[in-house]
This record gives sequence, C-alpha cells and structure tokens, in this order.
Amino acid sequence: MSAMPTLKPDRDRRIDLFRGIALVMIFINHMPATPWSLFTSRAWGFSDAAEVFVLLAGLAAALAYHRYFAEGTTSVGLATVFARVWKLYRTHLFLFLMVGTLCVIGAERFNETSHLEALGFDTFLQNPAAFLGHVVTLRFLPGYLDILPLYVLLLAMVPVLFLLHRLHWTAPLVVSAALWIAVQTLGFNIPNSRTAREWTFNPFAWQLLFTIGFVIGLRMRHGLGLGLLGRPLVARSITILAALFTAAAFLISAPWREIPGYENVWLVDPLRIGAISKTDLSIIRLVDVLAKFWLVMVLIRPDAAWLGTAPARATALMGKHSLEVFALGTIGSIAGGIIIIVNGYHPAVIAAAVIVGTALMLVMGAFMEWRSGALAPARKAKAEAPVPSETPMAPTPERRVEPASSRSTLLALDPRV
Repeated sequence: MSAMPTLKPDRDRRIDLFRGIALVMIFINHMPATPWSLFTSRAWGFSDAAEVFVLLAGLAAALAYHRYFAEGTTSVGLATVFARVWKLYRTHLFLFLMVGTLCVIGAERFNETSHLEALGFDTFLQNPAAFLGHVVTLRFLPGYLDILPLYVLLLAMVPVLFLLHRLHWTAPLVVSAALWIAVQTLGFNIPNSRTAREWTFNPFAWQLLFTIGFVIGLRMRHGLGLGLLGRPLVARSITILAALFTAAAFLISAPWREIPGYENVWLVDPLRIGAISKTDLSIIRLVDVLAKFWLVMVLIRPDAAWLGTAPARATALMGKHSLEVFALGTIGSIAGGIIIIVNGYHPAVIAAAVIVGTALMLVMGAFMEWRSGALAPARKAKAEAPVPSETPMAPTPERRVEPASSRSTLLALDPRV
C-alpha cells in the first residue's frame, strides 16, 4: 500500500472528477425505483453521494478562498464568499419555482401526484401565502431541495473557519467536532415547516464533514501532509483499515438484494449495527465516506493517464461547474421521475431518462466551460483597464484580483510529509 503521491502545483483532476460523478449519482438517486441506483455509492455502503459532495465542497472552498484570507484581503474574501452564497440562494429559489411547476404539471396534466405529495408542494399549495415567508427564509424545504440551503450555511461559515485556522490548523476541527458531538447528544436542528419536523441535512452535524474537507484542502494548498496520519506505517495501516471497512459496509448493505430472487439474502443482519441517521450524520456514515475518500486518494494517482481521457475530462467539467449541473440534474430528475411513473416504470423509459439526463448534464458542463473561456478575454481586459484618477498625470491602475474559479491551486495531499 503506497502513501499518497505528491504532485506539482496544478489542478488535481480527481477532485472535479469525483464531484461530477457525485452529481450523476444524486441525479439517478432522485428518480424513483431505478435499478441504475445499484451503480451509485449508496448501494455499496452506509453513505451516499451527498456526503461525497459536501466533503469535496469543503475542500474546494478552502482552495478557492484561501488567497483572499491568507494575503490579508479579508474584505475581498468576505465579498467573494457572500457573492457565492447569494448565487446559491438565488439558485435554490429558482429550483423551488421550477420543481414546483413540474410537480403541478405532472399532477394536472398526467394525474401523477406522487411527486407533488412526496416533495411537499401539496402542503405549500394549500396555503401559499402562509408558507411563502418560510420559503424565502429557508424554513420550508421541499424534498430534493435541501442540499443547497445546507451549502448556503456551510459556505457562510468559511470566514470563521479561516479565522480559527489562524489560531492552529486543528482549531476548526476541534470546534466542529465539539458541535457535532453536541448534536448527537442533544439532537437540535433547524425546523422545516414542510414536514413539521426538521431539516433533512442537519447543518450543525454536516458542518463536520465540510470542515474536514476544508482542513484537508488547506493542507493540500500548502503542500503539507496530515502529520501523524501521514507517516508511512500509519498511512498504510489506515489504508488497510479503510479497505476492510469498505468491504464490510458492502456486505452489510447487500446491494444484490435489488436483483429478483435475492431480496432476502443477507450476509449480515443490518439491525445489529443500529440506526444510521443521515439527518444527523451518524458516525458510521462519516467513517464510511472518509474511508472511501482515503482509498481514492491513495489508490488513484493524481497523474494517472486515464484522468486525461475524454470521458474523465467531460465528467470533471461537471464537477468544475457543479452548481449549474446540479440545478439541471435536479430539474431533470423530477421531469424524468414523472415520465417514468406515467409510463409504468418501463425499463426502456427508465434507461432513456437516465441516459438523456446524464448526457444533458455533460453538455451543461461543457457549455459552462466554453462560456468561461469565451468570456475570459473580456474579463481580463476589464481587470487590466486603468482606473480613472483625479490626477490625469498619474493614473492608478486597478489591482487585479484573479477569480477563484480560474486559479489552479489544487495540490495532491501527501501524508508522508
């Protein structure tokens, strides 16, 4: 078992690749009764694509905003983080409108009311005036629309994480772990008026996974390792334990039960391991996703040739432009789900919905990359344009601040350091 290899200061293609894969898994898992879910991570263990996405989101946030907070331009960093939070919030409201519209069309045109009821839009439509304020304050979260509000809160705490990191690199982890333990002990959450219950993703618990990714991202940014965990003997031991845990999780989750005739074939009784809470990010889900993350970082070299192939690059573009691709995937999963139900869960219809939806997500990633390249010259010219000065003889050029999305700052983590 080798330790994680080093890499020159360049973009680590594995990060965007697995974010793209996670987006496709989320899209598939949001459609009803599709056998394609067997190919997603939730069938292989205790965690699913949501954990992968949040972990990598924390990592990417550290890399994207590090420059502003590390170089003393904190005000620019705060403005940049706020701008991203505002965009996430606007996207969430847009998705609320689009998904709600699709659910209403499905109910009125095709008599398919399951999405309207399961996602909670029937509750909203009973008294929209009463719930509208809850929608804009994120106290009414329909099903499948709860991940962006979580990300809004997680991203808003990034400046605090940078502040804690200045004290010591472990300080964010200590504070975050203490909050997670408090949630497991006291069980507090944010109310969700859709179900008269709570947020599906408890932000006070899920912040730990985001913070772990954040700290790993900063260690990567500085070319550092994981201290004691990065020593060769310890790293190899963790790799073996992660592999054993992942194998055990696969056997316990028993994905073959989806195959006709094997529905009751269990190798291990899952009741013996107790409740596995997704809402509060139970310890077994946390360990599961961290084990998979460790194995990926150890076993897949950042300079692997296959990462440069066309399929890998196309998938990575989805991860690079994750917000737009996620929004399209969410709309596609609802539309595809309605079509699947209306057509009686026909295998060909299910396959078509998955393939067409995934293809559109790939196209969106490629389009957003093309758009970024097309707009780059104009942005560069604007950034380099001189700022008008009150003294004509001494014009003051504007200081250029490079957008976070255009920088290549991802470094491979090396636990041997």
